[in-house]
Amino acid sequence: MSGGYRKTMMAKRMNINRRTFLRGAGGVALSLPLLQCMASDAESEIPKRLLALYVGHGFALHGDWGWYPTLVEGQMQFGKSMDAFNPLTARITVARGLEHPQCVSAGGHSTADSFLTGSNPAASVKSPSLDQIAAMTHGHKTRYPSLVLGNEGGLGGEGRSNTLSYNQFGRGIPSSNDLRGLYDAMFNSDPALQTKLHRRLNRDQRRVDRVLESYRDLKQQLGSEDSQKLEHYMHALRDVEKDIERLELWMNKPKPQVAVDGLALDATVQDPASFIRTMYSLIYLAFKTDSTRYASYMLQSMNSSAWDNVPIQLGLGGTHHILAHNAAGGAEQSIPLGKYDKFQGDLLAEFVQKLANTSEPGGSMLDNTIVMYGSSNSQTHVNTDYPLMLVGGENLGLRHGTFHQLGDTAPPLSNMYLTLLNALDVPATQFSDSSGTIPEIMA
Repeated sequence: MSGGYRKTMMAKRMNINRRTFLRGAGGVALSLPLLQCMASDAESEIPKRLLALYVGHGFALHGDWGWYPTLVEGQMQFGKSMDAFNPLTARITVARGLEHPQCVSAGGHSTADSFLTGSNPAASVKSPSLDQIAAMTHGHKTRYPSLVLGNEGGLGGEGRSNTLSYNQFGRGIPSSNDLRGLYDAMFNSDPALQTKLHRRLNRDQRRVDRVLESYRDLKQQLGSEDSQKLEHYMHALRDVEKDIERLELWMNKPKPQVAVDGLALDATVQDPASFIRTMYSLIYLAFKTDSTRYASYMLQSMNSSAWDNVPIQLGLGGTHHILAHNAAGGAEQSIPLGKYDKFQGDLLAEFVQKLANTSEPGGSMLDNTIVMYGSSNSQTHVNTDYPLMLVGGENLGLRHGTFHQLGDTAPPLSNMYLTLLNALDVPATQFSDSSGTIPEIMA
């Protein structure tokens, strides 16, 4: 066989269409990692991304510092707290009136748990979160299926979550607030770090192997109820095994090289603006290098923590929780919370503008990215009428420039999430308690 013919045949074998390959024999859908022979197929695909952002306790809703826009000659006009978004109104959808019906009667501090799932935190069976459903479908295409981020980090407690993301079994995924750790994982190719990771993966794989070896014997000794619980655990363990295999595969692919200029990787809550700005920069770099396409970021939980004290650092006279309580009193009492909303809004607008200024096929990075920003409270502990904003994603079919005030006839918020999943090419027909989609937000 000539060298030229052999190369041609190899090229034909390597040019496997991902969708055809994944269907497999008998029509079974397989979830496979990105194989080297599929690289050209993945690289030609324009990424479709989602970033979900959350602030607990709600926003200021009254007076000049109110979070919602007003309509001026049919055009949205934001007030003082969100004025950084006025240049972007043509690329923004604001919704008022959506909520998760299962969570209206939930505890006043607990709905952060349900923001991306639609499930009551007290329910025995909980839905996976919006970002994780997308990651289950397309996450194998990138080094990291998703980023789960939070300023406070970890899980928090049930009903007082520090994470927005929940896996396929409805279990919380700990959020990361380790800026340097995130940078190292995505971009640092130091051989010593790689060796350390390889050793950890080998150690973790040996532990998984030991559990799997004893699983069958243990299962035979259990009753039906305990056996079912064990099976549930084993599904989670198999997911761990898949993660190990995925990371091993990606270790052989060089990490993207990025500049560290402007990244305050040692920032803490003592400099909250630098910390949040660096987290946004890491998300931007992760999207730009296609290291992931999905991220959740809890900017403010409903817990008492150092981050609850940030408004005191900013000279606003109280914790975020207290400011949110006071804001229910009217326009004057809303001003301190409105100023904190501006602190968050200015940083987000800066990030969004960076996406808009970054060219990609078909337009900009913002055209290919849906940014969702909101809260699960309309005011402190009131679990209705979530303030919500969508930015970008025009190449995914979103239509903007409208303030949707939905009122008593509003569908469940899960309808919007199902709409967004379909825009992300996730072939879902149901999300949590959805009753359909919301075509009004699509072009």
